[in-house]
Amino acid sequence: MKKPVNRKLRLFIICSQLLAREGLILLTQQDEDLQVVGDAADDAAGIAGVAELHPDVVIVADGWGGEECSCADIVKKIKADHPQIPILVISPHVENARVQMALAAGATGYLPLGVDMDELVRVLYTVSRGELTLHPSMLPAIIQQVEAGQSKPISPTPNDLTERERDILSALSRGLTDREIAQLLFISVRTVQSHLAHIYEKLHVHSRTEAALLAVQHGLV
Repeated sequence: MKKPVNRKLRLFIICSQLLAREGLILLTQQDEDLQVVGDAADDAAGIAGVAELHPDVVIVADGWGGEECSCADIVKKIKADHPQIPILVISPHVENARVQMALAAGATGYLPLGVDMDELVRVLYTVSRGELTLHPSMLPAIIQQVEAGQSKPISPTPNDLTERERDILSALSRGLTDREIAQLLFISVRTVQSHLAHIYEKLHVHSRTEAALLAVQHGLV
């Protein structure tokens, strides 16, 4: 995991529910390389705070307490003025339509509410580099949407993946985690991660989400 050199990753959190917002602040500050520089309860205060503080990543927590989804609107408003700032959406709503709306609005990442701390930290650093990142469980629905929208096949390129790399890429595209891929293929998690690094290099991508989407678009799986 690449981390900023000599400084913390600066976060701004937008969440309408006070307890949830304070919980996210406490949770992220458990990592010594993360710093919450500001927070807001609504889009107006959030937009003003982002404009003033210029954080490295904005977290938009959506749907707490069952209220109607508004994260896409918030994302769109922030991106209109600050297109360079990555936005991570955290939500209990993982339906394909919700995820698609957030991504279309400009979100760089999307995580379910039940994600653990290690995954949250990993994704924060990934999206801070501008790399599209989704939770593995969300990939199948997004990939199905991509496949349905393709009017014609795209020539597969590059085509130099090994058979094992294709097996791993196929499993990744089905939403399996590194551990689940390792169990499926009877190899270690470290071996899976090594293969993934080679896959990313060959496909010129930086995240499992980008790899999965490119694999479908180019007929690699």
